[in-house]
Amino acid sequence: MRKILLAAILSTGCISSAFAQTDNLSGPKEKKFDHVFGVQLNDLMRQIFTFNNSTAAANTNPFLFTYNFNSRKSGWGLRAGVGMTINSSTTNDNVTKRTSDINDIQFRIGGEKAFHLSNKWSAGAGIDAVIKTNDDKTTAVTNSGYTYTTNTTSKATTLGGGGMAWLRYHLTDKILLGTETSFYYLRGTNKQTIVTTDDGPYHNYSETKTDDDLTEGKISVPVVFYISVKF
Repeated sequence: MRKILLAAILSTGCISSAFAQTDNLSGPKEKKFDHVFGVQLNDLMRQIFTFNNSTAAANTNPFLFTYNFNSRKSGWGLRAGVGMTINSSTTNDNVTKRTSDINDIQFRIGGEKAFHLSNKWSAGAGIDAVIKTNDDKTTAVTNSGYTYTTNTTSKATTLGGGGMAWLRYHLTDKILLGTETSFYYLRGTNKQTIVTTDDGPYHNYSETKTDDDLTEGKISVPVVFYISVKF
């Protein structure tokens, strides 16, 4: 699945390069395409306005970086987004030591049409294909006479897609501030393996495996903010 994700990203870059080369061959004429790169501001805003309050509402839009490639004449173009959560943490209460490794990746690619509303406002709507992969591992070691070790591995992959729309305010000709809303429907599987061992006289060992179907329909309301640069 990671190979598919990488291939999709590379394909998007190749398409953009091909159009860019076409522009170069046409000479110093007016630009035919807009390239817009965006980064999500919500985590930064949460730190500023909640003073590191951990109870602040979590952002439900997982796409940290976005890219849009649109024709200036027709408004039609391509869009992509990627987000990731890579985190390692350890807790220890002197009885149980727990170590967690989180590796989650979300990727989307699709087509859209952009609309010029005024000198300061633009909007767009489109359809995306979405891929999400989760690869999480947790190890818990408990000391209570004997040492009990529990290793939990969860791997989930979901595929789907849906519609989206965005709205942007042009702070300058090159700097944009915007938000978006979307509805994505995803289906996939979650495979989990739990292995428990101990160092007691019988050296007990147990393994449990589950393979569950996942179905997710999620609406992301327009509470996410992106700061974007247009080229």
